[in-house]
Amino acid sequence: MIQKNRGAALITVLIIVLIIMSIITDITIKNYRVIRRLTNQKAMEQCYGILFAAADFGRAGLATSAATSTIDSITDIWAQPIPRTKVIDDIYMSGYIIDEQGKFNINDLVSNGQVNQTVLTQFTALLTSLNLPTALAPAIAYYMAAPQYETDIMNQYTNADPRYRPAGKPLVDLAELKLIKGMQPEYEYKLANYITAIPVSITGQLMAESAAANAQESTTNSNKTLAPPTGPGVIQVNVNTASAEVIAAKSGIPLPVANRIVSVRENTPFKASTDIQSFLASNGIITSQSNSNMNLTTLTTNSTYFTIHAAVDKGDYEFKWVELVYRANRTGQWPLILWHHPE
Repeated sequence: MIQKNRGAALITVLIIVLIIMSIITDITIKNYRVIRRLTNQKAMEQCYGILFAAADFGRAGLATSAATSTIDSITDIWAQPIPRTKVIDDIYMSGYIIDEQGKFNINDLVSNGQVNQTVLTQFTALLTSLNLPTALAPAIAYYMAAPQYETDIMNQYTNADPRYRPAGKPLVDLAELKLIKGMQPEYEYKLANYITAIPVSITGQLMAESAAANAQESTTNSNKTLAPPTGPGVIQVNVNTASAEVIAAKSGIPLPVANRIVSVRENTPFKASTDIQSFLASNGIITSQSNSNMNLTTLTTNSTYFTIHAAVDKGDYEFKWVELVYRANRTGQWPLILWHHPE
């Protein structure tokens, strides 16, 4: 009888021990999760703090570069990427800046809700040189046109599954391209290297605010770059940073000559419109000829729109950030942030 009582007591003790171990294990797991969550939160806060600092560093670099030079080129300090660099402990940072005026602004395809046929022709030329379907040009343009001009394409969207309507307004981000009928992932990926979507809703206002300063600068600086084109929302292409395909499409300069422009600017960036005209003349192109299809007012030698890209990694974590900024002048003032978000 005593042995049976001892056996029952031992089983009871084992059960109690098992219960206690289960409770301890549960508490340990919960504590681990709490600690892990707090650690992750702290790491995220650290990384985003560094990301914001890196983006501000980029803005400062753009401001300094503008204050010390009248042009923007791929040889400038802002155009040199920051390699993966240890910041603190096991946190690393990297980043780069892209001149968005080295790309074709597709929002120029629409002006006051209507498709701009001149820009549409330019964009078609770009697609041709990139070996992409030219049908993408009107597809993108009419996707952004005001609703009253979308009649011809509306059925493609309202009869789709799921049904939706064209944007009826300029794009905010290139990610919206995937919503356009006829767009394929490979087209979107390739276009991303040559086009941009600068928000035209603010472009006109920003250009107006800086117009007086630009006019004043043109009277005091004999080395003034190309004059901006008339009309709100028209974004010039920087001949010192754009690809040959974009330069040729926007200006009408033959692609072989545009390729030579890209080669020359690596050692000798263009400083003014006269430099471009002289280069074209040396290549047998006289811009003053009445039958010329070129429009050099689409080109510039400085830029105002940039994207700042920053990345921070800490072990298994990686955080990326992107900002679109507008640099209104070359006085050393930091560029204005137009939008920013995780990349």
